[in-house]
Formats: sequence, structure tokens, C-alpha cells
Amino acid sequence: MQNLHNLLNKEQFLSVTRQKGTSLIIAGAGSGKTRVITYKIAYLIEKGVAPHKILAVTFTNKAAREMGQRVTELIGRMKDPPMISTFHSLGLYILKTEIQKLGYGRKFSIYDDKDCQKLLKDIIYELKLPEDLYDVYEISFKISLMKMNLKTEVLDENLKKIYVKYEEYLKLHNAVDFDDLIKLPLELFDSFPEVLQKYQKKWEYILIDEYQDASFMQYQFIKKIAMSHKNLSVVGDDDQSIYSWRGANSNIFTMLERDFDPVYEVRLEQNYRSTTTILEAANSIIKNNSSRKEKKLWTDRGVGDKIGFYEAENEEEEAAFIRDQTIRYINEGYKYKDIGILFRMNSQSRPIEESFREYDIPYKVVGSRKFFDRPEIRDALSYLRFLANTDDEVALHRIINNPKRGIGNTTIQALMEFSKEYKCPIFASIKTFIENNTLGNKTTPYLEDFVKLIEKYREMVFKPKNIAKTLNKLIEEIDYQSKLLMEVKNLKKVVQRMNNINQLVQSISRYEFNPDNFDPNLFEYLQRVTLMQKDDDDNDKDNQVNMMSIHSSKGLEFKIVFIAGVEEGLIPHAKSAEENGNEEEERRLFYVAVTRAREKLFLSYPKTRVKFYETLHKTSSPFMKEIPENLIVKLGDANDDDSADENIFSNLLKRLNKKNEASAVAPS
Repeated sequence: MQNLHNLLNKEQFLSVTRQKGTSLIIAGAGSGKTRVITYKIAYLIEKGVAPHKILAVTFTNKAAREMGQRVTELIGRMKDPPMISTFHSLGLYILKTEIQKLGYGRKFSIYDDKDCQKLLKDIIYELKLPEDLYDVYEISFKISLMKMNLKTEVLDENLKKIYVKYEEYLKLHNAVDFDDLIKLPLELFDSFPEVLQKYQKKWEYILIDEYQDASFMQYQFIKKIAMSHKNLSVVGDDDQSIYSWRGANSNIFTMLERDFDPVYEVRLEQNYRSTTTILEAANSIIKNNSSRKEKKLWTDRGVGDKIGFYEAENEEEEAAFIRDQTIRYINEGYKYKDIGILFRMNSQSRPIEESFREYDIPYKVVGSRKFFDRPEIRDALSYLRFLANTDDEVALHRIINNPKRGIGNTTIQALMEFSKEYKCPIFASIKTFIENNTLGNKTTPYLEDFVKLIEKYREMVFKPKNIAKTLNKLIEEIDYQSKLLMEVKNLKKVVQRMNNINQLVQSISRYEFNPDNFDPNLFEYLQRVTLMQKDDDDNDKDNQVNMMSIHSSKGLEFKIVFIAGVEEGLIPHAKSAEENGNEEEERRLFYVAVTRAREKLFLSYPKTRVKFYETLHKTSSPFMKEIPENLIVKLGDANDDDSADENIFSNLLKRLNKKNEASAVAPS
């Protein structure tokens, strides 16, 4: 590794070269925090620490992959490399070896959010609670918060009943949810001290990225492993703590200083991303928060352009402004992917999307339906999940009459009730019903056919490198394509959905025959896919304008950023006024949005917004007053700029020429 003094600034160097003890590295936006972590891993190895004794934890698979790649670039491939993982992957790693100590089977399923919501819906039905009063999304969210913060008290007695049943049925189905991937290792550490000691000895140096996003439970998880040696380095920015609504705990900085005293603290304030103007605006906004660690970002990248501020008459005019500015910068040589459009609520994207479609501007909305959320993919994976774990009741519910095979809802309900009443695994319950002919001669043959199907493909799927072939044959045998034709009645969509299944089969085949996968098997594949959905970022590299919520933008950067809807009621959100302390988080959210911009930043809002057929009059965000006036330039109407008009006209001509060329070569 080259001379670190030439590769790092002073504060980065101090962070990297402190080997022993606990370090708190306060890393401002764009200050090179990932560089610090990767260089610290390389530095530790160069100083003689065995690579496998190092654990680095972050929040997304993408971040973990990038970290691993950068470490490899610095010191080359290693026979026994450091473990670089997300929190959930780390928990899964421990549970794969230890979960049987808690009474689970080794071959357990991981339920994703939709699986959990399906289970909750069944529980609400079983408890005869009114579905309109007990929304599964809200209950799922509350249960997750309880688990993440290690709280068991529930105000509503019915919610408590739901929670108890939910935990009971997860275990009955030999399944865990995402929160269990952290909660259950903690239970193991508390109940089996020898398990905790095993992992304390395994990892002697621990590094945490994006520390401000950690929940109380995740902090406890790492604290227990690190407490024996206290060689812990955390990198984070309290000014970017914006996920309290999903369990992130802003007190973890104080907890660290209390539990690991003494803590060495260093602040990274040099920004390598944005211009001075953008940073001065960001500093002016965030300094109004009282509960924060003092820091002031600076850069040597130059002053840059002033921040554009546009007051539109309505949402359509705001969208037209963003569209016209986009066309202008594309014609100046920027690429579509250089542009990010951020909003507080996903619903704000509609008028912008419509405006972009009208002018054929390519864009993507980050966070829209993902590949593994598509119904045909969930169907295929549910078959694989049930082949892997015949206790998985949620998977069974999805496949038992899909495609239709004469097993109706009454039969399914009877099976579920029998399974729960006698605490009998669901597949065993089906076999019991068949043996006793419980449901009569009409239904029993259909159940027999289903059992034969499952047993046939269970025998196939566990043969070496046979998952993809098994799924392909299964899809053919159940005639899934005819099922789609009956339901969708649109040949083009059926072809697309079958193509999606084919892509899934191909991806499984690549997994099975990848030489880097030591023991490719169905359980590992399913666990990997489920975690990939939880911890993955959208990673579309196509040249498109990026539209996303501010929350989704964290960790990203764009040369040009538009923040739409910078108005009271959205930034800060109206709910923040109702909840004590939330205004500071809303200010942090605005700060995160501003610091995504590298070169140019535009803020806009509509003076009127239509909601439920009512026209609402809006004013600019109170946070706008926190930005010094000398940093802002007010922009006129979207049609005032002659150069913008010329750019739009130029863009229209290009579109017309393309259409003319296409029609010229088209067969007559």
C-alpha cells in the first residue's frame, strides 16, 4: 500500500491509523467515509492482523460489495478475507450454525415483508378482528419497531394477541422475519454465553459504516460482540440520521461514548463532492438543530453556481420547469443519469413523470416494483420455498391452488385450522387429511396429486446443481403459462411474465455454476434472494434521469439535483409538527437532499396544489429562510428563458426527425 499521507487528508489519516480501542468517526456528507473504512481494513492487515479476524458491517449489499472490491484493489485477493456484510447477513451467518439451540429447524425460511403481512392477515381473520380497524401494513410496522427496539409492551390488548400469535406461528412454520435475524442472535448470546464467546474470539476488529442508521437492537448486537476487546470503529454522521420511523436510534452516539469509554473521536469535515455554495447552504440549514455534534463542511472545489429557486403557480408548472431545465442541461452536454429529482412523497412524481413522458425524456423512479416483487416470480419462489421447507405455511397458501387444482378456500382454511389447533406442520396435516379422507372423495384426490407433485420435485431439487432444472420442469408440469393466459388474457403480457420466470431460472443456474459458490444449495439460494430484496439498492446503470424520494437518495450523488415541493407541509412534513423532535429529523432530511448535489442545485414548489379535488394554497418551506439570500437566485416562469425555449424546440425537432427516420425505413 502506498504512503497513506499522500492518499488521505489529516483527519482521514488519524482515523485509519488508530489501531486499538474504540473510535467514533463523525463523517460529514461527501467526506470520504468509505475510503476511511476500506483503508483502515487494509492498514490493519498490513500491520499483521489476520484478515479473517476483521468484521465490517454496513446496511446494503451494494455498499458491502463495493467495500469488498475496494479492499481487494488495495491489498489483492486473500485466501481467508475479512467478513464484509450487512447486519442481516451477519445475523443469518450466525443463525445458520446456531438456530437449532433456540428450537428451530436448521432448514428455516426467511419471510419477507409480504409474507409477514399475509401471516398477519390470517391471524386477524383467526382472531375475528375487524380488518378495517387492523391494517396489516401498520401492524407489521409496529411489530417491527417493537422488535428493533427490544420493547414488548403494547398498549392495545388485541395488538398484543396478534403479536403473540405472530411469533408463535413463525416458529411453527420454522420461519423467521428480517428483524429476527438480529433479535434471535441476541437471544442466543444471552442464553448461551459460549456462543457469544465464540464470535467474540472470531472477530477481534469490528468496523461499522453508516452508524447513524443503526437501531437500538443492532447496536446491542455489535456491542455484545465487541465488548470483550473494544476494538470498534464506527463511521457515521448524526446530521444524516433520517430513519427513526424504521427504528434508527439517534441516541446510539451517546450510548457508544457511555458503554465504550474512552472513545477516540475525529471529525471528517472536508467535502469532496459539492461546491462551496451548496455546502454553505447545507451548513446554514443544519446548524439550526440543537441535538447534534458540531461540524462545518468545507471544500476546495470552488464556489460554483448559485442555488436556483423557482415558485410555480401549480404542480404542472413546477414539473414543466424541471423538465425544461433538464432539456437545457442535456443539450449542454450533461447525461440523463447526471440528474436527480428528489421529493418528500412518492406521489409527487406523477406530474413530473407525465411531463417527461410527453417530451420522451428517459427516466426511472427508484423504488418502483422490483423484479422479485412481481407475482409470477413470487409464485415460482414460493414453490421453491415449500420444496425447501414443508412447514412454510405462507408459501403453501400461495401455491396449493396455484394454478387452480380443485383445492378451494374452505379446504385451505380447514387445513390451516387443523395445523394450528394441533400444532402440526402443514404438510403433515395434508397427509393426515388424505389418510383419514377428512374432506371426502371429491377433494382428497386433489390433495393426493399435490402431495405427489411436491414429493417428486423435493426428490429432484436436492440433487447437486439441479435447482434451475427442477424449477423449469415444475413450471412446465403445472402448465403455468396456461394459467397466465386464463388470468391475464393478454398474450404480450403473458410472454413478458414467462420471460421473467426464464430470467429467474437463468439466474439460479448462474448461482449454481458459479465457481465462487462453495456449496450451492436451495436453502442458501432462497436466503440469499430474500436478503437481497431487503438490503439491496436499486442499481440500474442505464442513462436515465433518476426520480426518487429523499430517503431513497441517501448515499447517492448527482451533478444536478432538483428538490421538488420545498413547501410547508412537505418539507418539513405536516406530521412533524405533531411529533416532538421530528422537526429536527425533517431538517436533517432536507440537509441530506441538499448535499446530494455536486454542481447545481434547484429548489422549487407550487403555490397551489390540488388534493382530493380541493385547491390548497402553499407557501415555501420555513427551511428556505435558513439559507442565506446571497446563495440563492430566484428564477422566473418556465417560459421566460429564451434559451430554454430554444432547447425545447431543438428537442422537439430531434424527436420529429427520429420519427421521420423510423417511418422512412419501416416496411410499407
